[in-house]
Amino acid sequence: MSITVLGAMIGEIFERKIPWYKIIFNASQYALTTGIAGIVYQRVGGFIGAKDIIHYILPAFICTCTYCIVNITLFSFVVLLSQQENMRTIWRMSIRDTVPSYIAEAPMGLLMAIVYTEVGIIGILLFFLPLLLARRSFELYTKMQKVYLDTIRALAAAIDAKDPYTKGHSERVSKNAVALAQQMKLPDREIENIEYSALLHDIGKIGIEDTILRKDDKLTFDEYMKIKQHTIMGANIIEPVDFLKHSYRAIYHHHERFNGNGYPDGIKDEEIPLPARIIAVADAFDAMGSDRPYRKRLSQEEIIAELKKESGKQFDPEVVKAFLSILERKKED
Repeated sequence: MSITVLGAMIGEIFERKIPWYKIIFNASQYALTTGIAGIVYQRVGGFIGAKDIIHYILPAFICTCTYCIVNITLFSFVVLLSQQENMRTIWRMSIRDTVPSYIAEAPMGLLMAIVYTEVGIIGILLFFLPLLLARRSFELYTKMQKVYLDTIRALAAAIDAKDPYTKGHSERVSKNAVALAQQMKLPDREIENIEYSALLHDIGKIGIEDTILRKDDKLTFDEYMKIKQHTIMGANIIEPVDFLKHSYRAIYHHHERFNGNGYPDGIKDEEIPLPARIIAVADAFDAMGSDRPYRKRLSQEEIIAELKKESGKQFDPEVVKAFLSILERKKED
């Protein structure tokens, strides 16, 4: 616990430059997490200096699970107090973001413990440099992912700025699309791709004249045909960007309809990529809930009725069902 506090405080002070009370919280929660996990390790039969690695496995696994649960609980609780977020949402996001690192790091921790008891501090020092390099590489990767996401958000804000009626639209669509993907239990990697795709789903509108986007009246046939080109233009814009290559089809097809009456290709059912079907529902929900030049926003009851009516026609029934579950849960909360 002492080493954990010291390491956490040094790391926070020299790397992050965050307020003192956050440093104290982080150091304290790491110490509590380590201490409780250590006590559990001993209580379930774990001991120091076992010659056979088999003696370590089960207690170490229980220790790791305890560490994970305590750490996520403390973190989720302080986020709940400071941001008033839903506890279930915080837990789900925390598990998604941290459990993979625990799974990766726990065997290394076990190995280091065995090396320390069998070889001594020299063995730990031999581990130190490779671990430091690995940690630094992981930090750089994380920062790179954040830069990617920040860049995408900046592009999405630029797109929304072209049309005063769609301010914040891309962010809201992305948030709902991610919630939908999580509700449908999609893999984390696919959820990340859906987040990127939803943020950029309207990027093709950057090539549409402002006079069309800001028109206060109904569009003419020719103007509507130009608007329909935004899916193709958007897909072509992001195609050369390597880290967005998985977003191409979602952006290209997000205005297809489940019954085949959409655009640009008129494909139907499961021919439409699942990310595109998810974004279509999230996009329509936000559009119906926003004021537009040609109509006022709909109430949530009216939107739900419209989603049910278009289920199996405009929208994938399974995606609509998942989205209605999310709305129902929000009502209960």
